[in-house]
Amino acid sequence: MELRTKVLNEKEILKIDQASRALLMEVGVHVPHRESLEIYKKAGAIVDFNLQRVRVPEHVINEALAKCASCVRLYDRAGGPPLLIGGDRVYFGTVGIATNVLDYEKGTYRQVVCDDLRDIIRLSDVLNPPDFILIPATPTDVPSKIVDLIETKLLLLHTKKHFIAEAQNAKHCRKTIAMAAEVAGSLEALQGRPFFSMLVCLTSPLVLRDDAAELIIETAKAGLPLFIESGPMCGGTSPATLASTLVMANAELLNSFVLAKTVNPSVPLVYASWARILDMKSATVSHGGPEFPLLRIGTTQMAKYYGLPSGGGGILADTKSIDVQLGMEKLGTGLLPALAETNMVVGMGLLADENAISLEALLVDYEVAGWVRRAMRGIEVTDGTTDLAVFKQVGPGADFVGTQHTRDNFRREMFIPSIMDRGYLALHKDARAKAMRNRAKDFYRKMMAQYRAPELPEGIEAKLDRIIAA
Repeated sequence: MELRTKVLNEKEILKIDQASRALLMEVGVHVPHRESLEIYKKAGAIVDFNLQRVRVPEHVINEALAKCASCVRLYDRAGGPPLLIGGDRVYFGTVGIATNVLDYEKGTYRQVVCDDLRDIIRLSDVLNPPDFILIPATPTDVPSKIVDLIETKLLLLHTKKHFIAEAQNAKHCRKTIAMAAEVAGSLEALQGRPFFSMLVCLTSPLVLRDDAAELIIETAKAGLPLFIESGPMCGGTSPATLASTLVMANAELLNSFVLAKTVNPSVPLVYASWARILDMKSATVSHGGPEFPLLRIGTTQMAKYYGLPSGGGGILADTKSIDVQLGMEKLGTGLLPALAETNMVVGMGLLADENAISLEALLVDYEVAGWVRRAMRGIEVTDGTTDLAVFKQVGPGADFVGTQHTRDNFRREMFIPSIMDRGYLALHKDARAKAMRNRAKDFYRKMMAQYRAPELPEGIEAKLDRIIAA
């Protein structure tokens, strides 16, 4: 038996789909990017060049969806099997792009620098999960005009895992692709085994910014995977019902898919969402409340309805501390998207409303993801797991601790934590010394002893620097 969950029935999914299509046709999307307007016109959309408004008929949406693959293959640089993004598979990854870090040594917040990003990339490379790395932080000790390229450079130098990069514009997108091609050996090698995807963040309500349009076009031309996400805020940048927020997120994603598939019918696409609520008490966005995973289930169901690979936020928290609230929010926002079979659950390492990263939080999230994966497997009931032989061997009144049956099965059946505390109370003379954060620190040192840098072509760092400076 496997646990799975839904929030929408078939009629409700159809209603969301129909409303999304009507929204794209009757209201449309503001697209100030001239090249994109030309592409939409070529696709068959109704384009008003003066108003910079695109309205997309149903047949154009259907044509774009017909070109989409139900499974996207994301590769690493270690030569392992690809992540198969689609179907019922669930993977966990980091996310950003935080500008603050909860200092590992001092326990206080400060701005992120490159060394922080390097450290969390290296820890992410050692832990499993994360299965992939979405750039988790924005260093503040480099010029903002090239920070996206510095982030990509650090990912290329310090992880073998598949990563999701960001870029500020078309020029930087091309430079990101050029840097990855240098590491791969050639653009053709990169296209054959794409070890990075490009992140595209859409703007609500119903705007396709120049930079987002450029990233879609440039990445699609290269045939590399696009991780496209829509993040309307219920009550802020979308109407104050969860259903209408789903309609808007879905419409924005369908609109972006039309652009990508018109540029390149074979470009791999992941349908992702950060739909969330605007908290009316604090006037901040909430990622840790129940609405966030409910919206993630809804967007995942819409992706499945179209036969698309899915992704979006999860294992996230609003709390500012490594505390009880962190555990509550991380487990809730991690378990529900996973039970909905969101293919790429993205959020490991973040806290404080996505404004901060923490090495310790990433380790807590590693534990949470393991807990979730065990819960998802449910209980296996077969002739083998219910066989009476071990009962006959032990008999009434004894125990099963020392049996071969226990040695053969306990690791497969039981979740064995790495930093959660299950020890005897009598051993805890000082509760503070045994706090989760301190146990995470101990585990961090153990894991980082296993880190090995990826193999890189000779002189690659200098080549990457030349691309950045060009």
